[in-house]
Amino acid sequence: MTTLEQLGEAASNFNPQGDKFLRIVQNWGQEVIENMRNNLRKNNALASKNLYQQIEAMPTFTPQGANLKINMLEYWQFVEYGRRPGKMPPVAPLIEYVQNKRELQMKIANARDRIAATKSLAYVIARKIGQKGTKAQPFVQPALTQQTLQTLSDRLGQYLADSITAQD
Repeated sequence: MTTLEQLGEAASNFNPQGDKFLRIVQNWGQEVIENMRNNLRKNNALASKNLYQQIEAMPTFTPQGANLKINMLEYWQFVEYGRRPGKMPPVAPLIEYVQNKRELQMKIANARDRIAATKSLAYVIARKIGQKGTKAQPFVQPALTQQTLQTLSDRLGQYLADSITAQD
């Protein structure tokens, strides 16, 4: 039978830098990313699919445990929180957006100079965003619910309990 002192000693000697600990954090991170992607789909926020495709989880170890950093393209916050009216966004990313949207390409299909028409349409979109702003389409916050955080906590708690009892 394990005593309280033995459990305390085992917990103080616990080193969370094992492969199983890393897998728990990585798997949970992948689940959160999948939830984010599902939210992007639900919000119909898949303009070029670049943001959707380029979300990645990067777990790292610290002396206190582990950190999970989720890397995304820098414009994620404009999708998540929207953009207030005021300043016009850069036109270059919108050129790519126009090139990737079939509906927009259909509008300029008969233009003599499609490159100039694409740039012009991108400029008009940027100007309108600058004037009206954009609506928030949250995809990160809904993925990080109390339930998803509790799932991670439960899995790490089980791992800790299993690790301590295995040291008996």
